[in-house]
Amino acid sequence: MLLMSPPPCHAPAPPPTQIAAALWWYFVSKGVEYLDTVFFILRKKFNQVSFLHVYHHCSMFTLWWIGIKWVAGGQSFFGAHMNAAIHVLMYLYYGLASFGPKIQKYLWWKKYLTVIQM
Repeated sequence: MLLMSPPPCHAPAPPPTQIAAALWWYFVSKGVEYLDTVFFILRKKFNQVSFLHVYHHCSMFTLWWIGIKWVAGGQSFFGAHMNAAIHVLMYLYYGLASFGPKIQKYLWWKKYLTVIQM
């Protein structure tokens, strides 16, 4: 049996500057998320500021700065999408949990969300 390669894809790819711009805005969002820690401290909610929380926000901001400066291309896009998808799930959970005990009993998947975040 002769193995054939798939036909070439002629769909237009986004220009590299468009990908770099999207990654730049993603980097900016990491700075906004870092403010989460600042607001916890200003509100004196020290029980919500863990080492992992601070480490994650500091390292993500720094690593994405490095990525934007030296590796801003399509290969960086996958990691950004995965991180963004996990944040969507996380904020969905927080939003649903804010509705109180009537909804909280359906949020059995919190432990799985934590595992995905790790």
